[in-house]
Amino acid sequence: MFITSRITVLAAALPAVYGTTVKSPTPPMGWNSYNHYNCQPNETIIKQNAQGLVDLGFRDLGYNIVTVDCGWAATTRDEQDRLQWDKETFPSGPEALGDFIHNLDLKFGLYSGAGYRMCGLPDTPASLGYEEIDAQAFADWGGDTLKYDNCYSTSPTEMVDVTSPESQSPDRFITMEKALNQTDRDMQYFLCQWGIGQNVPDWTAPLGNSWRMSNDIFNAWRALWRIVNQAVPHVQHTGPGAFADLDMLIIGLNALSVEEEHFHFGFWSMLKSPLIIGGVLVEAEIPASSLEVMRNEEVIAINQDPLAKAAALVIRYTEEEWDVWAGPLSDDRMVLGIANWKNETQTVEVDLSLVGVSSAASRDVWAHEDGSISGVQTFELKPHELRLLVLSDIETTEKPSSIAYYSVQDATVGGQAALVDCGADDCLPNHLKVGSINADASVTFEGVSSAHSGEIFVGIDFINYEYTHTIGDWATNTRNMTFAVNDNEAKRWAFPLAGGDWYETGRLMVALDGFVAGDENTVVFSGFDDGHWAPDLVGLEIFE
Repeated sequence: MFITSRITVLAAALPAVYGTTVKSPTPPMGWNSYNHYNCQPNETIIKQNAQGLVDLGFRDLGYNIVTVDCGWAATTRDEQDRLQWDKETFPSGPEALGDFIHNLDLKFGLYSGAGYRMCGLPDTPASLGYEEIDAQAFADWGGDTLKYDNCYSTSPTEMVDVTSPESQSPDRFITMEKALNQTDRDMQYFLCQWGIGQNVPDWTAPLGNSWRMSNDIFNAWRALWRIVNQAVPHVQHTGPGAFADLDMLIIGLNALSVEEEHFHFGFWSMLKSPLIIGGVLVEAEIPASSLEVMRNEEVIAINQDPLAKAAALVIRYTEEEWDVWAGPLSDDRMVLGIANWKNETQTVEVDLSLVGVSSAASRDVWAHEDGSISGVQTFELKPHELRLLVLSDIETTEKPSSIAYYSVQDATVGGQAALVDCGADDCLPNHLKVGSINADASVTFEGVSSAHSGEIFVGIDFINYEYTHTIGDWATNTRNMTFAVNDNEAKRWAFPLAGGDWYETGRLMVALDGFVAGDENTVVFSGFDDGHWAPDLVGLEIFE
């Protein structure tokens, strides 16, 4: 099987200071005040939820960080230019609050920003220009972690700027990392850079324990689709001490159904995102079903697996609205996720050869049931269900083998579509792509081989960096493209982000019908609808 990738030298060129802050071998876990309390926390709220981590059993499951997000700071620094805590909302001060949290055997999580002001608080100073002073204060207060945000990066008056070089630059985050390392206190560093700019994981993964790779989650099911599609190219950078952060959990906030909360928690776990609770940890104020979801030890174990490898998208069925995801676990096991994005029950068939499995023992971590799977396995999925299985005792098989690869240099380009020479290190494997594909454009491959008639697996090499930062209700971070085989009806496919820029190739595996055995097949790619671009196209690989 041909796998595309992009080699970058940026990480090698970064300062050697990277990696000296404390890094956790598995994703961080804990609680954060923002999702429920926004920028209006207070001392009582923080203590109540810290105690809730203990009383509700979360601390013993690994949720050990209590983070005070925006809203703790006073609007002025003191005469030594040190940040001050708001005395009305936090009358005991940070040292006493830290002691309370530490006495519960929990970590004290702090928050600031790499700009002029803290997010959501136009009158509250952040840490830009005061990094050494603030880092020492965080250490003096007994802080164990720092979430470092990206608001007001270029101006004291503009909260969100995602396009300027300053807002996308690693420099401000590097400056704080250096300052933290000049103190005598160990601290985990959580970057909240939002994933803006090009090739963000190249510098965030070595710098921070985690990096936020999207705009904020919001309280709706559709937010999961947006974030998951953006996470696709980040999973390859995930490993011990470096975790792509899909944002805090919205479980227990009356935003999702029970099945959707399973889906949310299961996806965050298998993608190795930090698991940061955003709900109220008071038993009377959070549904029992939500507590059960977040206390599922088998799902937590997937997230905390010592390999720390994220699952990846294996195959997508766009119009049918389901995906298959898989990733390695320790002890020669595998996590397999079959995701039903559809608001209806459906029965799907998963060809396990795509993940190199002939047969395996399976453990359904939501149902807590053992079973077995083999060959082409059938699953009946409830609406918005993520069937999450841990596979063990795996009997392997060869993955589908390649018949031929077709580069866009062999295609006929029509309409607005245009062939682009990307240069020696980009648009792998052949350094070319076709861009500007709209509904009136086409990319036609003729003489395509197929080993048999009917449906076959096809790997589509594409480029999409249509990162939509605005939280807009229907933002998806996908681009759509249609394929038509041998004049059959065209079918739509939704492509996630491919990589960190418009020259990094990704691979989407699909199942295309309509092929005829032999070497005379025609495949036509086009945009899906007027006013929207398709992803750029690099090539396709035909499998047996």
